[in-house]
Amino acid sequence: MTEGTQARPERVMVLEPDAERRQMLAQTLMQSGFRCFMADSVHDALPFYQDKQDSACMLTILNARLPWCESVELLSRAQENDWPVLFLTAEAANVAHLQSLFDLPCDALVHPFSPKQLMNAVENLLLLAQSLLRAGPLRLDTLHHRVTMAGEHLTLTAQEFALLEVLVKTPGAAVSRETLLRTAWGYQDLGETRTVDVHIQRLRRKLGKSCIETVYKTGYKLKMA
Repeated sequence: MTEGTQARPERVMVLEPDAERRQMLAQTLMQSGFRCFMADSVHDALPFYQDKQDSACMLTILNARLPWCESVELLSRAQENDWPVLFLTAEAANVAHLQSLFDLPCDALVHPFSPKQLMNAVENLLLLAQSLLRAGPLRLDTLHHRVTMAGEHLTLTAQEFALLEVLVKTPGAAVSRETLLRTAWGYQDLGETRTVDVHIQRLRRKLGKSCIETVYKTGYKLKMA
């Protein structure tokens, strides 16, 4: 996954074994302009995730009661691409558990639900997916100001988060201290570049020393494997 926000998906996979519910889901989504694919089993859905010719973002709507051992491969492929997943579940208690299993943009919707509730859940999930930035194992959720490294949550201050966001948004490029002051924190007085150095040192302690490279006479560059 390249650094940057995820594009709004045109494709939706509706993975629901109940034919009537599957048709209702697809019809609601198509009325909102989505291109829908339907499947009643993971086996039938997998080819859409294995198609190397079509790398467009795919939103997955998945009945959580489907065999978990089969769903893992599909969800792993969605995770590789940061494709969003909406779980359909009968138990509200399952929501947090489902969200914790994979490092991907996901949410859960408890049924019964109305078409309006479905579309609200889809729009909220897409907003989350579009707020994610990734650089190697590093992921930033700019909507909720959360950071994970290889799935592990990191605690950053607001200033540290703002610095890191600018670096992630400029992959492979050195960013000057003046630009970081202005873009990350909105400073107009650009004479306080030492403040940037202090916060970069703190970020290095949290991310790993090698993750942020000093570029001589220029500034800093994010360097993720």
